[in-house]
Formats: sequence, C-alpha cells, structure tokens
Amino acid sequence: MRVALIPMRVEDGNFEANWEEFKRRFDEALKHKPDFLIFPEYCLTGFREWDFSGAELYGEITERVSELARENNVYVVFGLLEPYKNCVYNSALLIGRNGEVLLKHRKFQEPYKFCTGNTVRTAKTEFGKVSIIICGDLYNMRIAKWVRKKRPDFLFVPMEYSPDYGELNEGDIDAMSERVRLFRVKTFIVNSFPPGGAWVFEGNGTLISESKGDEILLWEGQP
Repeated sequence: MRVALIPMRVEDGNFEANWEEFKRRFDEALKHKPDFLIFPEYCLTGFREWDFSGAELYGEITERVSELARENNVYVVFGLLEPYKNCVYNSALLIGRNGEVLLKHRKFQEPYKFCTGNTVRTAKTEFGKVSIIICGDLYNMRIAKWVRKKRPDFLFVPMEYSPDYGELNEGDIDAMSERVRLFRVKTFIVNSFPPGGAWVFEGNGTLISESKGDEILLWEGQP
C-alpha cells in the first residue's frame, strides 16, 4: 500500500486556481505510483466564514475528481463543501479506482451554521477497511468511540488548520498523537498549505513519518 499525502495550497473562493493546483499536485504525486492520493479539507474551494458558495460546485468537483481517479486507476480522498436542503456539510469523499464514490464522511465537529454528521463509516479496499474523519473530528470523544467500534484498518484525516502562532509546533503534533492513541488505528493526516504538513501515526500514537510545508509525504507499507 503506497500513500501520497499532499499539503496543497488552497485559495479561498478561487475554484479554478485551486483546480489547476490540484491537478498539478496530483500529477506530481503520480510519479511515485501511489495507490492513494490524500488532499486536505475543502481543498478545491477553501472556506471563508460564512461563505458557503463553494457548495454549489459539489457535483462538478465530484465529477472532475472521479474522472481523474478513473483515468489513473487510483484512490483519491479529498474534502469539499456539500449542499443539503437549506444548509451545508463539510464533507470528505473516498473515490475508488473506477471513479465511484466509495465513502462519504460528514464532519461532526463543526459550528452551528453547518449541518453535522452523526456517524463514522467504512469502505472496503484491497488493502482493508478505510474510514475518514475531518480535522476537528480528531478531538471529539464520540468520534473516537465510533472509530473504535467500526475498527477500520486505516484512517484518513483531511485537515485545514492554521494556528494563530503560525507553524504547527511539537505540542500540536503531540495532541494529534494522543488522539490517534484513542482511535487505535494507523492514521494519515494532511493539512492545507500554509502552514501545510502531513503526518502518519501508528495506532499506538507513535509518529512514524512526517513532512513540512507543502512537501508531499510518501508512505509505503502495511495498513
């Protein structure tokens, strides 16, 4: 199993610029022949409080990314805004090698103006079961219980986190480690750039690989 975690630069409200950046980083990662390409939270629209206009592009975004996955025979995980009735979910999708949407996660840990998810699901791949959560879900105790109950073989976490003090520090990484220890599953986290960064943790919370800035993190091994 080979995973490329891609800390992509995201411009709020600029879909076309983000799409060109997405394709550029996608092609860059393909050179390493990954099975999974993992992008950050709402990476194709960004999000500026409380502008939900990016949700209007949900169908087009899903179609474009599905086509890329199908053409290149890879799995893709990425975040996007999802419209639903009179509100919006902060969601993430797993697209399969054939372009089919295999898994959708709706973020639970969100402010009141979002709709929020109410569970964690899994999807089967040839490498085992995968689950997705998003950014702040990492720090929610109900999410931890759901993950343990579902017992995925690995967990992907698209993130958009820019602390007020700039670059993430050791305390931020330690906090991630503590949460992963509760999940008891190998976890792959990728943040949007800036500040960027990507991390892979063992199920016991041990950090086993990381990258900084917008550097792609490549990981190969068993789930």
